[in-house]
Amino acid sequence: MKIKLFYLKYSQLLEDFESEVNDFMATVEVVDVKYTEATAGHYEDLGTNTGLLVLYK
Repeated sequence: MKIKLFYLKYSQLLEDFESEVNDFMATVEVVDVKYTEATAGHYEDLGTNTGLLVLYK
């Protein structure tokens, strides 16, 4: 089995991120998907980091 990591980049549109993930998942046999989201920064400048791990054959 192999893994593929995807991260939502700062300036990347959500639709582009979804398209990138969906295009990859359509070409492999997916075993599992893990989603993570974390906040970073402080109360005046708070951002999120989104990651996706795809386990495939």
